[in-house]
Amino acid sequence: MTECPECEAIVENHDKILGEVFPCPDCGTELEVLGTEPFAVQPAPKEAEDWGE
Repeated sequence: MTECPECEAIVENHDKILGEVFPCPDCGTELEVLGTEPFAVQPAPKEAEDWGE
């Protein structure tokens, strides 16, 4: 278990894998799994807009 860095809600590791991106169950912020033992998350990097170039 760890906390969302945005809203401090408890986030649990339900078979998540390293690098997986998922929404916070409380605030919806996209989080990225940094580690599984111990479980750690950070806000996922924002993807740049692709204007079809």
